[in-house]
Amino acid sequence: MLNYSYIGKGQLLRLEAYSKDYDQLITYDTQIPQYQSRFENNGFGRVKGIDVFWRDSKTIPFLQYWVSYSLTDAQKLERNFTHAVQPTYVAKHQFSLVAKYWISSIRSQASITNTYSSGRTYFNPNEPDRMPMTKGQNDLSVSWSYLLTQQKILFFSMTNVLGNEPIYGYQYRSQADANGQFARKAVVPTAKHFVFVGFFWTISKNKKDNQLENL
Repeated sequence: MLNYSYIGKGQLLRLEAYSKDYDQLITYDTQIPQYQSRFENNGFGRVKGIDVFWRDSKTIPFLQYWVSYSLTDAQKLERNFTHAVQPTYVAKHQFSLVAKYWISSIRSQASITNTYSSGRTYFNPNEPDRMPMTKGQNDLSVSWSYLLTQQKILFFSMTNVLGNEPIYGYQYRSQADANGQFARKAVVPTAKHFVFVGFFWTISKNKKDNQLENL
């Protein structure tokens, strides 16, 4: 693992690169682990990646933003995989952009967050020799914080403003139909949007403390 960090006045840069090897991973020969499954420890894998993080609250007055990116190149033979593939719980690319702007004239902080994650593999019992992949997922979220007093904040946020409909994967029936095919259904969010309205009241000896930095 290699790590580099730069900390300046109002700025932070962090870079990291790594490589990991795995052996003796658990494997089994059924769709899901069962009592009659044949378990072994002959799995193996390698994961390589880079992480980049940049935060800046200096360049533009009243604006702070940060950008992060992760590349995870993972190939593992584990669980019920027939060969080394990208695991179902790993997205190869992940990107995030967060920006917060303080509007002093109306005592408010507006923020926007955009996150992107590339597709993830999933196991299809109808084609056990290949691992298909879902589409990438993008989420644009916004929030507004209004400073009622120095220690009281009214907060509003909404996720997935664009109304995207991501598919996280698929669930397959445990039994095949008359044609030998396993029926499936998509795993999707229970709702397109999540809206939150909250009130934050900080109680401390220092009458200037509040939660604005964390919102």
